Amino acid sequence: MDIERIDEKDIISQTGNNVLAPVLNSFVLHVLTEAKKQGIKTLFFLARDAYLDYLVAEKYVKEFNLDIQCKYLYVSRLSLRIPLYHLDLNQALAYITLGGVDVTPTKVLNRSGLTPEQGKKFVEKIADFLQIKEDDQIPRHRLSEVRTLLEEDSEFINTLVDNSKKEFTFARDYLKECGFGDKEKIAIVDSGWVGSIQLSLNTFRKCLGVEEPVEGYYYGLYEIPAQAEEKYYHSFLFGPRSGLRNKVFFNNCLYECIFSAPHGMTLKYRRESDKTVPVLSDVSTKQIEYLNQLESIISSYQSELFAKLGSFEEICKSFNNPVSQKKIENALFRFMSTPSYEEAEVFGKLHFSDDVIDYDDAFLAAKLTEQDLKDNHFNRRVYLELREMIFGRRYVVNISGWYEGSVMLYSKPSNIRQHLRSYRHYKYYLQYSKRKRWIRERERNDKT
Repeated sequence: MDIERIDEKDIISQTGNNVLAPVLNSFVLHVLTEAKKQGIKTLFFLARDAYLDYLVAEKYVKEFNLDIQCKYLYVSRLSLRIPLYHLDLNQALAYITLGGVDVTPTKVLNRSGLTPEQGKKFVEKIADFLQIKEDDQIPRHRLSEVRTLLEEDSEFINTLVDNSKKEFTFARDYLKECGFGDKEKIAIVDSGWVGSIQLSLNTFRKCLGVEEPVEGYYYGLYEIPAQAEEKYYHSFLFGPRSGLRNKVFFNNCLYECIFSAPHGMTLKYRRESDKTVPVLSDVSTKQIEYLNQLESIISSYQSELFAKLGSFEEICKSFNNPVSQKKIENALFRFMSTPSYEEAEVFGKLHFSDDVIDYDDAFLAAKLTEQDLKDNHFNRRVYLELREMIFGRRYVVNISGWYEGSVMLYSKPSNIRQHLRSYRHYKYYLQYSKRKRWIRERERNDKT
């Protein structure tokens, strides 16, 4: 018998029951309650982050005969952006050169939707321009130069537009067949972060002849697009203007890895006999096993709730009151910001990619050296970024999707507290700066 396997399942079971299931139910109950208040009859749960939310919501709807229809929508940033590139080249280039954990010339071109054959020459062009290798990390402050380089290349732009137009029809038809073009009040449910998918879906909805914007319910939002109206974006844990402390103790990369779906990312759409279907990427067997186990834990947790509490209203009261909500948040923040070694080992090995394309090449808690861990401290990060901007001395900081998990796995025991404290300072600085910048830009846009 595999002792390691038993331990792993025990950790997932314990964390699932004590942390993850309460988080899911709390958010879904909030969404269903708000949808009832607003008269929203159809909720579209977006792949893949809202897959488990969808299962939980469906169970509530059926158990208590709620007058809400739940649908699961196979979409991704990539599957919606590429078809829309030809409608707004400025926005397209912004997406293609967006910053991330490990942005390389190869990944930049993959975001464009060009085939490997079409994109090869442009990957080489970017690498030569930056004097780096094709799979080397691009310094964040040089991404604007990459954008200009691509923007001024007519061959790249023409290929981008041609590919985009071909994909547009398939994406539009898929959404229409799912009922996304119906003239009724609808809302989407997703994890959140920047709310860009809602903007893309609104564009498609207009193309389907519906002017009324989509409402969006999110677990958390760091910001929303400049063109978006705030009143249509509803966040639960934190929003663009609020929840600074929550943002610091929260980890969106970990959230996405934990609350995913047992299927691959939506790459694009194709016609299959008389309907349009999503084309999905591959997903590892280990990922499917983990998600199936978590799904079972959450289903059992919900069934026990139904047995204990007799009505939808009672369950809502037991979760979404200040005391319960604080307890759920504290358990989540403890797990995310100060995990045990065992939690870091089990969940840190989940597959992770923060790019618009799902790369199956990294663990969530990356293996970092002591120097790597120190490079992520507040003082060190600020110093290195300023030095590169002023003197052009390039220094790539190796980062992790779940830094706190990496600390627990790879730090010397005597340095753990210092690493966590110093990184938390950096996150406060980062999130405060982002919020301040977003509000300033928002106010500027509102005046124009």
